Parts: sequence; C-alpha cells; structure tokens
Amino acid sequence: MTKIIKRVALSLALLDVVAYFAVLRPVQNMWQASAERFDTVRLEGLKEEARVSRLKWYTDEVPDMQKDVDGFLDNEVQPKKKSFSRITRLVIGLADKTGVSLPPAAIGYQTDQQHGQLLDRMGLMVTAKGPFKNLLEFAHELETTSDDFLVFRNVRLDAGESGDLTLQLAADFYLTP
Repeated sequence: MTKIIKRVALSLALLDVVAYFAVLRPVQNMWQASAERFDTVRLEGLKEEARVSRLKWYTDEVPDMQKDVDGFLDNEVQPKKKSFSRITRLVIGLADKTGVSLPPAAIGYQTDQQHGQLLDRMGLMVTAKGPFKNLLEFAHELETTSDDFLVFRNVRLDAGESGDLTLQLAADFYLTP
C-alpha cells in the first residue's frame, strides 16, 4: 500500500509540475501581456486627451492673441521703426526696379535725437552698384518717389574694379513725429 501511495503522490507531483508549465505559466504570461497592452493604450489615451485639450485652448486663445499682437503693432511699435521698414522696402524696391545691386549692409541709418522739432530727421546712407544710367535713375527715383521729405546731403560715385560704378548716397529723411 505504501507503494501505491508513493506512486499516487509522485503522479500528483508530476501532474502539478505539468499543469504549472502547461496551463498556469502561459495564462500568467497572457495576463501580463494583456495588462501591459492595457497600460500602453491607457497612457496613449491620456496623451491624446492632453493634446486635444491643448488644441482646444489654442483654438480658443489664438484669435485673442492675434488681436493682442495686432494691437501691439498698431499702438506700441514706434513710428520710427515703421519708418525704417518703409525706407528699407522703398530702397530695395527701387534698386530692383532700376537694376542696381545693393551689397550686404548697403543701407544704414542714423537717427537724430533732437526733440521739439516739427519733423524728426533720420539719416540714410545707401551704397549701390551698377551702370551709370541705372545709378542715376535709382537716385532720381529715390528722391521723387517717396511721399516723405527726402534731401540728399552727399552723393559720391566711385569706379569699381569690374567697370561698374559705386554710388554712395547720404540723405536726410524727415518724418512726422
């Protein structure tokens, strides 16, 4: 009888090992993989929710921010800065129109800080290169095209290395304060 009990006990132990490796271990692995997938999907869902809430905030706030930026540009940017931009666009546009080239750092400014004057003066220095006819047309267009008051102080032509001329022009540009 003890042999039978030993065989039954050994069979039960063997059955337990087989059940552990054949059933329990694969079920635990599947459960763990499922839990990891759930955590990953839940984390991605939370990230998407955060992204959606940020996008909602942007769609609500961007129109107001654009109004604030426009208001700042209209009310806070000084007229001189707008004038710098206007003069630069004018000079570059006239250079393109007349066929002269502007080397790097071809446009320079010098502000006059005298207060109480009827008009603010801003010094303008321009260097342009090209044929004589084009440089003459550029200077004439610069003097006559702008609605603002522009007075040339100094005009200088120098012969370049490749036969082109270099125009160095100093002018005073008067602005309403």
